Amino acid sequence: MHKFGTVIATWLAERAGESPKGILEDDPETYLKAAEQYVEAMYSGAKAPLRPLHDRLLALGFSMGPDVKACPCQTMVPLYREHVFAQIKPTTKTRIDLGLALKDTPFTDRLLDTGGLARKDRITHRVAITKPEDID
Repeated sequence: MHKFGTVIATWLAERAGESPKGILEDDPETYLKAAEQYVEAMYSGAKAPLRPLHDRLLALGFSMGPDVKACPCQTMVPLYREHVFAQIKPTTKTRIDLGLALKDTPFTDRLLDTGGLARKDRITHRVAITKPEDID
């Protein structure tokens, strides 16, 4: 009816409902506190050994320029400039998926299809990271 995209529709629904999540994240200071907790929660328990890999991937992302920003969510950490170009996601207890926005770049044995191209998602490829040597 209103032809909103998914992000805008979700944003409106969060603010219209009883959940305070969206409203809390509107305040930068409150979001920054929550963002730290999101990352800590992602890498707690059985996924704790993945935290050094996450930190290396985050540093690699930031090394791409002073304009790169991270915006932690509850399940992943997107990296962006004007648009998201990558995301760091602890997918299993032993693997982080580094998602990449690579559009029509061919898939390989290492550069895997996320299904994003077919769904018109920005993140179209992923690299499975299980050990430091996978970050090259």
